[in-house]
Amino acid sequence: MCINDDLEWRKVYSVGSEVIDNQHKELVEMTNSLFQGCTNSTQKEMHVYMRTIKKAVKYTKIHFETEEKIMQKVNYPEYILHKTEHEQFVEEVVKQLKKIEGGICIPLEFAIFLKNWVLNHIAVSDKKYSPFLKGIKEEDFAS
Repeated sequence: MCINDDLEWRKVYSVGSEVIDNQHKELVEMTNSLFQGCTNSTQKEMHVYMRTIKKAVKYTKIHFETEEKIMQKVNYPEYILHKTEHEQFVEEVVKQLKKIEGGICIPLEFAIFLKNWVLNHIAVSDKKYSPFLKGIKEEDFAS
């Protein structure tokens, strides 16, 4: 049985970009869906859980590309370090997904890992580039 540990988006998580904040909100919602998907161990819930993980992985890659593009446009000095965090996260998620598919990892453990990583990454790592976004218009991030 999974504990009900939904994440709640808070204004303090905002990095000052509507585009990025909306993507972060979507990641929070996907994390909540994973928690809800592991409340029962039936075949149906596990299918929903696995589908949500795969959707989250795809969405995370899109989000990381957007974020990295913005960091490059604003000449964020810690871009390489931040990009490395993204790459390490994707590698870990792929590894955990294989463990879940192989029955080695408990879905709840993965949901907790994802929740902790998402919150820490947004609240700490992403907030570091927030000052570099001041004075930049959202339309400047396009293309």
